[in-house]
Amino acid sequence: MKDNPYLWMGRYASAFARHDWDGLKKLALRAGRAGVSSPQLYELTLQGYLFLGFPAAIEALGTLDGLVPPAQKRRELSLFLRVKKGRKTCRRIYREKFSALMEDLSQKSPELAGWVIEEGYGKVFSRRGVSLRRRELFAAALLSATGFPKQLFAHLRALTGFGEKPKSLAVLVREASRALPASRQKKIEQALKLLRENKYSVWEVSVSSL
Repeated sequence: MKDNPYLWMGRYASAFARHDWDGLKKLALRAGRAGVSSPQLYELTLQGYLFLGFPAAIEALGTLDGLVPPAQKRRELSLFLRVKKGRKTCRRIYREKFSALMEDLSQKSPELAGWVIEEGYGKVFSRRGVSLRRRELFAAALLSATGFPKQLFAHLRALTGFGEKPKSLAVLVREASRALPASRQKKIEQALKLLRENKYSVWEVSVSSL
C-alpha cells in the first residue's frame, strides 16, 4: 500500500526538525511507499542543512546509514556557475518578486544575500537528483516544522506555480507543523489561509500580516 506523499514528507520534516532520529529512521524506511527513492531521500536530507543547520544534517544522515546508497562526491561547480545557476533557480521560484527579495536581503546583509544565491539556490536547489518542485515541497515542509510563516508563504506561492493544489499543500503544512506550540501553529495556519483566499492573485499578496 502506498503512503500519502504529502503526509509522509510533512512527518519526515517534523521528525527532522525535532531531532527525533528514531522517528526519522522509521519514516525513511517507508520513503519508497511515498514515491521517494533512496537517492532522492539522501538529497532531501542533505538539503535539510539549509534550514536546520549542519549538526542536524550530520545526525540525520548518520541515521540513514545503510538506508541510502553511499554518497559519491560530485565535482563542485565554479563560483561563477553557482551564482549563475542560483540566480536562475531563485528567479523561477520568486518570479516578479525576485528583485524585491534581493534588494531586501542586500539591505539586511549583503553577505547573506550572496550566500542565499550561491549556496542555497546555486549549490543546493540546483543540484541534480531531485526535481525543483520536490525540493520546494520539502522546503515548505521544513519551514512549516520550524514555524516561519512569511518564508513559508513565499514557497507555497511558488509551488502553486508548479501546479500544486492548496488542498494538498495544506496536508503537507499541517502535518509538518503539528508539533509546534499553538501560537506558532496559528501563524502557519494564517499562511495557508492567505494562500487559500488569494489563489487567483497569489503574486499580489503582501505577507506583512504574517
